Amino acid sequence: MYALIDGNSFYCSCERVFRPDLKSKAIVVLSNNDGCVVARTPEAKALGIKMGVPYFQVRHLEKQGRLQVFSSNYELYADFSRRMMMTIASLVPAIEVYSIDECFADMTGMNNLAEHGRAIKARVMQWVGIPTCVGIAPTKTLAKFCNHLAKRYPDHFGGVVVWPDWSVKVQRRALASEPVSEIWGIGRSTAEKLNTQGIQTALDFMLADSATIRRRYGVTIERVQRELQGIPCDVLQLDIPQKKQLVRSRSFGQSVTELEDLQAAVTHHVSSAAAALRKEKTQAHILSVYILTNRFKENAPQYYGHRQTAIHPSSDTVTLNNAAQALLRQIFRAGYEYKKCGVELAGIEPVCNQFALWCEPEAERPIMGAVDRIQERFGRRSIFLASEVLGTQWKMNRSILSPCYTTNLNDVLLVH
Repeated sequence: MYALIDGNSFYCSCERVFRPDLKSKAIVVLSNNDGCVVARTPEAKALGIKMGVPYFQVRHLEKQGRLQVFSSNYELYADFSRRMMMTIASLVPAIEVYSIDECFADMTGMNNLAEHGRAIKARVMQWVGIPTCVGIAPTKTLAKFCNHLAKRYPDHFGGVVVWPDWSVKVQRRALASEPVSEIWGIGRSTAEKLNTQGIQTALDFMLADSATIRRRYGVTIERVQRELQGIPCDVLQLDIPQKKQLVRSRSFGQSVTELEDLQAAVTHHVSSAAAALRKEKTQAHILSVYILTNRFKENAPQYYGHRQTAIHPSSDTVTLNNAAQALLRQIFRAGYEYKKCGVELAGIEPVCNQFALWCEPEAERPIMGAVDRIQERFGRRSIFLASEVLGTQWKMNRSILSPCYTTNLNDVLLVH
């Protein structure tokens, strides 16, 4: 038995935790560089704001005082996600974190499933301040479907839907009420193809001939159907699979022309990727760096530079940054307006055990462990490589950024 717990309008809910004055106000959160809407509260949806709409198209609502707008505060959201997952884990045997705002929980052997669902919902609200919805079912796909119903009809279900509590008649009525596109694992293209075959609703899909589904769409879609029929085809992924590559990149807030700005951006990305390697006790032996101009500026000169090199397996920030800066100098060309840069680490493998016969362990650098501990305690900006401040033009535009209430000592609220 699985539960799918999902934070409601997660980014927006994080912004509300320390701002009770925003409890019933329309809120949206913007994408990188304050480009477009990526999260909305129900009040914002009621204003007709669509997902992905450019910021400038809703700015008039902000000026009228009808809408509160925030830049994406990734540090805050990541910390709230961590707290939310730890809270859920305190009530269930095991969880699988599926995304920043949702996870699957193991409910096997538990009685009074609805009561447990309400307990999870209440504890997350009390301990973290994030409203959630809970869907409970014998398969992941059905749990996701139940969560969708709980979120769509909050007043009717109270935020918790338990599939086994319904009769077969009610279950089929629920499946018939939703289009096939609402099934987890059915993309838009697949849904359109299914529609042309007369499969319009989730119930239609569940009752369709399995052999035909497999022949036309493959075993993956057949497994989705089996899950919708209550046959488990997927289990909790308790062990996070090792990443085969790490990519860190971001578009700049404004065009960059100087090498120093690119050097600062590359250092930032390398530092982030190296910290991720150390956290997972892995190392990389392939490093790539790329830079590119804005392809949407058709009248401006265009350039894409990319270089890759093999390195001694490492997770050391200084070592990786020295190699990345060397690649950057090779691909940099003056006279271009750069819009984005990125680094990629590949050939990722576990750190060699000192007793291994066929590999040479990386030289011990206690300083990296010290850096990680300082950043974990005092924040990412408490200590960093000096080359990260060679330039500032590359930084992302976040002009409506809220304080990092839980991850920056300078932003901690003071009560007088």
